[in-house]
Amino acid sequence: MKNILFFLLFVFLVFGCQKSKLKKPTEVAFKIDINKSTSSDGRLFFTDGKIWLSSFKVDGTRQKGEPISFTRTFTSGLSVDFSSNSISDLKYDIPQGVYTDLDIRFQIVKNNNNYSLCVNGKYTDNNSNLIPLRFEFNSNDTFEIEGEGDDGSKTIVLDKDIPLNSLIKLDPIYWFDIVPLSMLENANKVNLNGQLTILINENNNEDIYDLVVDRIDQALEAVFKP
Repeated sequence: MKNILFFLLFVFLVFGCQKSKLKKPTEVAFKIDINKSTSSDGRLFFTDGKIWLSSFKVDGTRQKGEPISFTRTFTSGLSVDFSSNSISDLKYDIPQGVYTDLDIRFQIVKNNNNYSLCVNGKYTDNNSNLIPLRFEFNSNDTFEIEGEGDDGSKTIVLDKDIPLNSLIKLDPIYWFDIVPLSMLENANKVNLNGQLTILINENNNEDIYDLVVDRIDQALEAVFKP
């Protein structure tokens, strides 16, 4: 009888420790950036930009432990510059464990400048002139991304002793890959900050805008790593 009681006590302690461990959080800091490499033809690259968030949500499924779900809402919008810096408003304490799914969903909203997302870059024309280019997305939208580990796996391990970063990356190079060079070559230019610039939005170079907006929620990635 004593042996049975000792065994049950042992099982209870082990199970209790495991359950308690699964509740301990690890800090995950989120960053949002863009692909800043040059297009395959060498004619286009992007340097910076900004996005306005209205909400940010993280959902996860673990091998052991309950699923998790965290949402933050930004009533006045949260302005985020595209960079490799973590965002203080997007740091989460997430319960540790082995996650088979760790997904991100965020919504963007138009700000006072009447755009919800913008990217700045440079285009090299047929005469080898480097021309500023600016794309402004003028609508609200929702982005959904499946998180992955540094090795490309969907399995992500969160450990309370190892804080993680998640780099969310949008890909304007992919967005513009569908745009013929002839369109960029013949695009209308406006004076922005004293420079003739290819401005692309709902009211300027609409033919290019219509091609690009169909792609902005594609080719997304969110990589979790220490």
